[in-house]
Amino acid sequence: MKKEKIQVYEPAFCRIDIWLHRHFPEVSRSLITKLIREGKIKLNGEIITKASKEVRPGDILEICWPVEDISHPPPQFLPLDVIYEDEDILVVNKRAGLAVHPASSWGEGTLINALFYYQIPLPQYGFPLRPGIVHRLDKNTSGVMVIAKRDIAYLRLIEEFKARRVEKEYLALVEGKWQGEKTIDLPLGRSTRNPCLMEVRKRGGKAAYTEIEVVGRGKEFSLLLVKPKTGRTHQIRVHLASQGYPIVGDTVYGSKKGKELFSRQALHAFTLSFNHPSSGEWVSFAASLPQDLRKFINDFIKM
Repeated sequence: MKKEKIQVYEPAFCRIDIWLHRHFPEVSRSLITKLIREGKIKLNGEIITKASKEVRPGDILEICWPVEDISHPPPQFLPLDVIYEDEDILVVNKRAGLAVHPASSWGEGTLINALFYYQIPLPQYGFPLRPGIVHRLDKNTSGVMVIAKRDIAYLRLIEEFKARRVEKEYLALVEGKWQGEKTIDLPLGRSTRNPCLMEVRKRGGKAAYTEIEVVGRGKEFSLLLVKPKTGRTHQIRVHLASQGYPIVGDTVYGSKKGKELFSRQALHAFTLSFNHPSSGEWVSFAASLPQDLRKFINDFIKM
């Protein structure tokens, strides 16, 4: 069995089986029902046995995942750009187009598949299909990621992210000459039209803060250093688009023109800084820009 503890942040109340399926789409409904029936899930410290039990914002769920019912993703050779590694953590520069984890136990072509191929030691704690994953980047966002290699590192890094003690900096190439505010303070929530997408929701949304610094301008574009102070899904992409400056190449929140100019969202996780899970030392890592984005910036931006 593998244990995982997660907190409910969504503003809407929901049945626990529905909530679990939304957050773990790679897990079958039958397995979720089985876990509930067998008492493998605790809600705020109490075992639950009814799928109709309601979860609310702030609730804590503890799940015992049966490893025997969830097969590991298959090992697969994929090149990894390793920035740093020690006994506790692995820091990589994730390439654009690489998903972090599979959508199912048989999924391929993800960072997790590569970790199994290289036999990277991974923690026993957490969801079996996402071992060591303490944060994520969108599939088409490149840049720095940290992976936990031991249980204690996993737990401490999860706590660092939850407590917002981790500092993140992104480089974003947006359409237009930025004239917006230096701070975007707009709550975000699931789209009422498509629950897979996010939108600004002043009522019922979760607080989201993003700091902006202009580092370069061109005739039609701006290069921004973006510092998200909260970690909402698609936060940077939605915040920038809401101000009228969509990220170039964003196929979901961007413009038709931007999609034609660049094959993906021009967003790169540039630096990641946090307290090392063992030493407590403040460490910082930077990921170099991918060649396609570097060329686009050089062609259109004056630094």
